[in-house]
Amino acid sequence: MLKNYLIIGWRNLVRAAGFSLTNIFGLAAGMSVALLIGLWVYDELSFNTSFPNYDRITQVFHTITLGEEEMATSGVGYPYGAALKSTYAEFEEVCMSSGEGDHILAYDDVKMTEKGLFIDPSFLKVFSVNMLEGSNDALKEIHSIALSRSLARKLFGDQPLGKMLKFDNQEQLMVTGVFEDFPFNSHFAAVKMLVPMEYMFASNPEQWQGRDKWKGRDNWDSYMYECFALLKPETSATRVSGKLELLLFEKSSTDSKAMKPKGFLFPMDQWHLHVNFNDGSDSTPRIRFVWMFGVIGVFVLALACINFMNLSTARSEMRSKEVGVRKVMGSVRRQLIRQFLGESLMVVMISAFIAFVIAWLALPVFNEVTAKEIELPWSEPMFYVYTCSFVLLTALLAGSYPALYLSSFNPVQVLKGTFKAGKRATLPRKVMVVFQFTISILLIVGTLVVFLEIQHAKNRPVGFDRAGIIQMQVHTKDLADTDYNTLRSELISSGAVENMAKSDFPITGGMAADGSINWDGKDPALHPLITMNWCSHDFPATNGFQFVEGRDFSRDLSSDSSAVIINEMAAELFGKGKALGTKIRFGSGKERTIVGVIKDQIRWTPFSKQSPHLYYISYEGIGHLTIRLNPSLPTAEALKKVQEVIHQSDPDSPFQYNFQDENYSRLFHNEERMGKLAAVFAVLAIAISCIGIFGLAAFAASQRNKEIGIRKVLGASVFKLWSMLSLEFIWLVLLAIVIAFPIAYYLTRQWLAQYEYRVDVSWSIFALTGLLALVITLLTVSYQALRAAWMNPVNCLRSD
Repeated sequence: MLKNYLIIGWRNLVRAAGFSLTNIFGLAAGMSVALLIGLWVYDELSFNTSFPNYDRITQVFHTITLGEEEMATSGVGYPYGAALKSTYAEFEEVCMSSGEGDHILAYDDVKMTEKGLFIDPSFLKVFSVNMLEGSNDALKEIHSIALSRSLARKLFGDQPLGKMLKFDNQEQLMVTGVFEDFPFNSHFAAVKMLVPMEYMFASNPEQWQGRDKWKGRDNWDSYMYECFALLKPETSATRVSGKLELLLFEKSSTDSKAMKPKGFLFPMDQWHLHVNFNDGSDSTPRIRFVWMFGVIGVFVLALACINFMNLSTARSEMRSKEVGVRKVMGSVRRQLIRQFLGESLMVVMISAFIAFVIAWLALPVFNEVTAKEIELPWSEPMFYVYTCSFVLLTALLAGSYPALYLSSFNPVQVLKGTFKAGKRATLPRKVMVVFQFTISILLIVGTLVVFLEIQHAKNRPVGFDRAGIIQMQVHTKDLADTDYNTLRSELISSGAVENMAKSDFPITGGMAADGSINWDGKDPALHPLITMNWCSHDFPATNGFQFVEGRDFSRDLSSDSSAVIINEMAAELFGKGKALGTKIRFGSGKERTIVGVIKDQIRWTPFSKQSPHLYYISYEGIGHLTIRLNPSLPTAEALKKVQEVIHQSDPDSPFQYNFQDENYSRLFHNEERMGKLAAVFAVLAIAISCIGIFGLAAFAASQRNKEIGIRKVLGASVFKLWSMLSLEFIWLVLLAIVIAFPIAYYLTRQWLAQYEYRVDVSWSIFALTGLLALVITLLTVSYQALRAAWMNPVNCLRSD
């Protein structure tokens, strides 16, 4: 019997090849989208699960209060880790880290820059680092280093243990361990080397030692280290958080106590999807985007299944006599349902095979758009379980309605020739088409709003120049110790550079922050968080700062060693129109004078308000170089000359730089990535919906063949017949528009609410979307309508 069903099903597919191919490829398109989105969602939900104890690993965070504002930070002073381990018995291991950074490695003639961490040796136990060579004691010695397997192979090939590497052009470190690379979907994916924290302190003692140093190992107020902890089994992070709330507050200095630090533990299983802190709470977490795209995947698959239903039932009259004969011969309804479900399963299996091929071919592009390294997990047994469940569920979803509908035909009416699918039979199909276009319109509106929001942010004044400027991080002590003025003079004399500056952070990077700044007339209860950046005299001119009032730093004025330039938001804080000449102090530091006010700049996300910030003169740290290239020289030639000058001071380091405009563009990557995905899904949804309406149009045309023939004989024009057949579909799309627009307006407003700097949702977006939906519908329906209108009436009236 099963063999007979398969033969009949295959013959029906071959007999109506056009409908079958439309059915198969329409369903395959929806299944491939659902598959790709499913893989992406799984990758997001499984982030960090590669760590064996990820459900027990936590990170210490603190909320700090600055005036009326509250924010969360992961930074703590270095002594925090030891105090945590010795004070609370609930922790199995505790480790400190300096945070991810770029470091230069040199071995023989090979030089490269990779991401690394300064860590306590207990890091290896907390994160169960898989040591392929060496042991968990590999980083006990100060001058040791552990490399990832990929980096070790790149540098040494086989037998890396015992080899000596020059680290940041300073001292030689011995390779004492090789660890398995951290998975791409993990918190430390970019980390390729691990170095003992003790080496960092020992390599530059004048910078790191002593409580009076902000970064010092004994300073509780530094907020520049990260603390990770492994809880003991059956220990609640929430309960332990209550115990350590006041630890940092009790150990802090008076200035830091004013910020009221309040500690809590943030579990690892929430780092990736819930880590977006704002005002001390979790706001617009990434999990929302995961569920949003998951829902889109379900809807796209549903659209494809609806097409299958529409196209299957549209050919119902062609199968009616078969059903009638089978019922007369003794087939009961459940047998017919099994037959039609079996045929659906066969189509779904063919579609699934094509969908996997499409997904496999699309994965490289999909990974590039999503910044992932997703692969089809052929080696995972559960993947086949999920795949079979996915195929069966799709077959049931897509085939249930056609099976129930076709098996319900009355054999007497069918065999007498009086069977006719009435208007009520088309109602479910019309409802499904309205649903399809409602979803498609929602996706189109969403895509347009995302695009407009990105353009709105890109058109926002940034307050500095971007073109023709490069940024270089100073990695080594050799370059840091080079006399800055000499280096600047040599670069300008080369003819390749117009100006150059040095700073703690580049203009497109983050900034340090201070809540202890004081000035005359300040409210003692006010502790605003002001971001700051030390820089050379040339930093404003090199970056093209736009002054509102006051002046730039001047080398001719010795007093400018204590000068400060602030932005407009800071000027409002210090006193609008009265900021120039105001004396300010950083905690108990020396007094500085505000000499200039610049326009507000976009220093981080362009979608939100910026903070009050300031620039002050200093040349003390390693920092970054900002170089404005000579526009009269070709860029390649200018870069070559810059490289030659830099290598005179730092010959053992690779020449690495970033263009300032490219760094600024990276601020939009997340939104642009989401916009591209939304656009792709919107196009696929509208395409799948068009297949559905195409099938319904074919059904309607076949139902009205004789009516069309009679109308043509009586003189109806092609245009009249085309408009008659098209009008009912226009009404369906108009109904979808009426349903979709209020929902789209609400959802887009909710999405835009996460951005402080956002575009208005204009009526023109909805007008354009509605017009686009109507045009696409007309183009889709017109083929079937005109085909029916041009048909020779003799062919359909001959039998009558």
